[in-house]
Amino acid sequence: MVNLPQTRNDTFNRRWKSSFGAPPEVCCELWNKIDPYKTMPAGVDPKHILWALLFLTVYDTEHNSAQRLGNVDEKTYRKWSELFVIAISYLECEVIVWDNRFLGDSGNKALVTLDGTDMPVEMKFAKEFMSHKFKGNGLKYEVGVCIATGHIVWVHGPSRAGESDITLARQAFVSFLNDNEMAVADSGYRGEFRSIKTPDKVHFRSGLEFYDAAVARARHETVNSRFKNNQVLVKRFRHSLAFHSACFRAVAVISQLIIENGEPLFDVQYSDEGRKV
Repeated sequence: MVNLPQTRNDTFNRRWKSSFGAPPEVCCELWNKIDPYKTMPAGVDPKHILWALLFLTVYDTEHNSAQRLGNVDEKTYRKWSELFVIAISYLECEVIVWDNRFLGDSGNKALVTLDGTDMPVEMKFAKEFMSHKFKGNGLKYEVGVCIATGHIVWVHGPSRAGESDITLARQAFVSFLNDNEMAVADSGYRGEFRSIKTPDKVHFRSGLEFYDAAVARARHETVNSRFKNNQVLVKRFRHSLAFHSACFRAVAVISQLIIENGEPLFDVQYSDEGRKV
């Protein structure tokens, strides 16, 4: 187990989070969930998880990051930061739980908001990877957020950024919905009338429900913004595409733990026609 520093103040917390992307409580929780002394190679040290968090938050060159850490050997920095990024990503099944969409369930038909987000990657031009959101090559991921709690309950991808959001949703998300269950999403998800409520009056009983769904979608954008506080998802990714998936999932895990540990999303009031039994 790793315990928090005994003496901390707002300045300490702010500087810590600017470097590592998460408050000290979340860093300790990550370490304890991974249990590195049992799961990592010999020589593991608590500082190594901070290297991984620095990697995700700043995404600088290995040379600059190693210098920032006090002339750490670049190969050593790369080894431990990558090991811990992967270890954090493996916590996805424990932290981001699809069944948690039922927490706070009031019987609504729509339990989650769904949205796709594109992330830039460094690669040769390929039309199928071209994102219309930033006019460059990228990967597309899908995130689902529980309407009642604001918790992240679904992560899927990557797919090629040139694919539509609805194409990605059809790969897995739609089949994971129960009978008579739907999601709320933007107009990019039109085409699955029975599964996804998009911003058209056909899907909503009243102007109030239409408005509440819009607020829920707007709140979802704050999740995307929190993800992009991590420069690894903003700068053009220079590592392998497989490792990008680990980085995205690690950021999702960290973001969910931050939500659970004192930085929740704003509340949303939403009520629809309800699920039929």
